[in-house]
Amino acid sequence: MPKLASIAPSMESTRPLLQPITVVNRQLQAHCHVMSHSHLWGQFVYASQGVLAVNTPAARYLVTPEQGVWVNSNISHSVTAITEVRLTSFYLDESQCQALPEQSCVLNVAPFLHALIQEARLIPSDFDWQGPRGRLLRLIRDWLSEAKNAPFHLPYSSHPKLMQLFGELQNNPANQDNIATWGQRLGASSRTLSRLIKAETGLSYRHWRQRLNLQLSLSLLAQGHSINHIADSLGYASPSAFIHMFKQQTGDSPARYRK
Repeated sequence: MPKLASIAPSMESTRPLLQPITVVNRQLQAHCHVMSHSHLWGQFVYASQGVLAVNTPAARYLVTPEQGVWVNSNISHSVTAITEVRLTSFYLDESQCQALPEQSCVLNVAPFLHALIQEARLIPSDFDWQGPRGRLLRLIRDWLSEAKNAPFHLPYSSHPKLMQLFGELQNNPANQDNIATWGQRLGASSRTLSRLIKAETGLSYRHWRQRLNLQLSLSLLAQGHSINHIADSLGYASPSAFIHMFKQQTGDSPARYRK
């Protein structure tokens, strides 16, 4: 992983909102890391170009231009550009968040919503909330409230055993040890460890690993790596086995996401 260049959050993220919904545009170079911060309002993070990751204490969210990340108010989060990213953030006052998800998540961005967001990028900071631009932002809010969740988040855990397990898998995703082997290593039965993973993340061990592999593969695809290289790096027996997992998770071929 290349060394990350850390930068401060945008100035708008530290100031009171001038409108119930505010648009902030930013261009991020590849491997740029926006330092962890939080604010009193909700935020929808969207990259119309590139691949980005949003990290919170609870999970890691990785998205392409087909998705965006909803971050609830008062949640500490950082943003990392996996590739060069054209970033658009929508800051929503609490009064605008009633119909939006109660938990941070990844939301699918339909083509029409993408077009609305592209138009919103042109809105100046001094727009009239009651005018056409304000109506456009309220329409985007309504479409976000109807957007479907996407399986592009990787839940974390603060449990010491799972922190060790998840950390080792992220450092060596090709590791093929089963849950029984991990249980022996961590001093727990396979049943106890399986229950702990499910209770802490909402996922089984197998599904958590699939989420990890999906995130890693999206990052590698965005950087132009071949399907064969990715399958080998993630420990799959063949490229076809990797492609099968990817299609199960996303409904698409990995070739569609390759730069």
